[in-house]
Amino acid sequence: MFLPHNNLRVGGFVLGLALFGLSCDGGLAPANNDSPAILSGTIMYSGTWPDVSEVQDLRFVALRFVPEDTADFLQLNRLEASNSLRYGVQSDTFVIRNIEPGLFPFNGVARRKTADLLSWSPLGLYLANDGIIELDAGDSIHVEMMVDLDNPPDFP
Repeated sequence: MFLPHNNLRVGGFVLGLALFGLSCDGGLAPANNDSPAILSGTIMYSGTWPDVSEVQDLRFVALRFVPEDTADFLQLNRLEASNSLRYGVQSDTFVIRNIEPGLFPFNGVARRKTADLLSWSPLGLYLANDGIIELDAGDSIHVEMMVDLDNPPDFP
């Protein structure tokens, strides 16, 4: 037997479930605080580039510590690095994906001067926000920095 009020109840129930499903972002599951972050940036250069023979590699690096000497750059599990940046340009961009969230107190553009893995040194440091970049789970942050090639920062 056909009862129109039963069809309305069923239709209302289905509509309610559909709306609930659309508004739900995971139900009772815990929030995913392990979502990787993304760091991107724009680097502007001024001054005279070092001779190409003195730039074996060039990258933006974000460190979870403040380095005391070049050997600290070997702590690969405590830093994030971009792909190689371009040499001799006025500006460049980078993107580092799948970063474990955290605090990065030392950030900037570093160059490797020779084939020696310990020949890394900073060409320029990220100075905004006291040089600190903080990435929370799921963040996508864009930074901008200027590198004065004529005045690289001191480094031990």
